Amino acid sequence: MNIFIFTDNSNFSKIKPMINNFYWPIYKSLERELIELSNLIHIDDRQLEIYSIKIAELLLRTCVEIESISKALYFENGGVKDDDNNLFFDTDCLNLLETLWQLSKKQIQISSINFYFTKLENISLTPLKKANKRGASSSDWQKAYQAVKHNRVTSLSKANLKHLIRAMGALYILNLYYNNNGYQLEKDSGGLNFDSSQGSSIFSIKLHINTTINPARDYSKNFDFDDCIYILKPTDDTRSINQQKFKEINEIIAKRTITSLIDKVTQQTDNIQGKSKADAEFVIKAMVNEIHTENMIQVAKENAKAMKGVFESLRYEAVLNKQQY
Repeated sequence: MNIFIFTDNSNFSKIKPMINNFYWPIYKSLERELIELSNLIHIDDRQLEIYSIKIAELLLRTCVEIESISKALYFENGGVKDDDNNLFFDTDCLNLLETLWQLSKKQIQISSINFYFTKLENISLTPLKKANKRGASSSDWQKAYQAVKHNRVTSLSKANLKHLIRAMGALYILNLYYNNNGYQLEKDSGGLNFDSSQGSSIFSIKLHINTTINPARDYSKNFDFDDCIYILKPTDDTRSINQQKFKEINEIIAKRTITSLIDKVTQQTDNIQGKSKADAEFVIKAMVNEIHTENMIQVAKENAKAMKGVFESLRYEAVLNKQQY
């Protein structure tokens, strides 16, 4: 269990978990070496098949890190297999994480000015897609890693920039989940102060933003929820206050609507009785809609000041998307 501390910085506070990430410094070192390569190679859509001994070295080092951090995350998140030669980073570790977090859908973007991609497939990546599989069914960067690891001479061409970038993207995502950082954004409901790079010099992530308050659920999801690594949301305590106020208002509207409807139906009894069942139901439904709308407008006016205060009390945070909603 992580212990969090809050460090204030204007309206943006980071929640720092009190853990040591021994993987992040190595990841950043790998990033720096890839950026150094980009100063020697004009990396665009046409250059992704370039391969070399240096790229092979970076690919191997990156994938060794993926194996290690995958196993660490596996045990932190309920993995029960023994830590021995029968524990596999892909079909065991990444498969558990896929079940928990749907990592295969998580998207990252290439945002470094050192890369000159124009094709969407090279800008927006899902590097952990198929990463929990093995052999012919696994991701291209995994197949390249296994080939280069077992026979570097005959498989050197597979140690190319495309596979390296995607493997590094996979390691980036796993590091974010290992870091498990959260951020207090205070009144920043648009996530303007959220750092989408999360410390990377190459990649950035998608932030899911939906600040709708629904009395019936804790969080409302957009169509791209599964793609996003971070979620912007109202804090639980301030959301609960808003939900309670909404419930109170809805109860008032419902009670007034029922009372008004009874009175109106009583007044229209003769008119309703003279109609067919279908026509009578239509008339009653029309009455309900009309009365409900009138009461909703009236109650909203009566509670406008209180609702404004409740809305202004909302505070926001960014947390990892662990499919908790």
